[in-house]
Amino acid sequence: MLARGCDVPIVADIHFKPEAAMEAAQWVEKVRINPGNYADSKKFAVKEYSAELYAAGWIEFESDSHRWLQLCQQRGISIRIGTNHGSLSDRIMNRYGDTPLGMVESALEFARIARDLDFHDFIFSMKASNPKVMIAAYRLLVSRLYRAGPDWCYPLHLGVTEAGGWRRWSD
Repeated sequence: MLARGCDVPIVADIHFKPEAAMEAAQWVEKVRINPGNYADSKKFAVKEYSAELYAAGWIEFESDSHRWLQLCQQRGISIRIGTNHGSLSDRIMNRYGDTPLGMVESALEFARIARDLDFHDFIFSMKASNPKVMIAAYRLLVSRLYRAGPDWCYPLHLGVTEAGGWRRWSD
């Protein structure tokens, strides 16, 4: 939009549809996606993922993500990798559960894909309706980023959301 004379950067918050993220990336200066919804169509299926099946899901997720990331890179727009408690992919849910670890793994998977394309213009977001879950996810994420090395120092977007079921803060 900046190129069209609008002097306010526009951010699109895309949650469920990769096609919408692709369209938004053509027009705005920043796009937020949720890897859990970008990775697969949520079927809420409980199944065992062998190492081979899990890897096959990763390969499909990676190839589906490349086109969108390349468009963002070409246009010079930023992305927010926004992982929400309550909306992780079936593949992640079956391996890690609906946990802070699952949230972090989902975000890091997407970040690895971006980094493989030499795309670094992103921030992380871990959101949950329960502040304790959100704090646990951010602590784990920061720990993992720190252990990955200084070139994994990315900004964090802090926030609480109503994704997933409502829980009392004392839970």
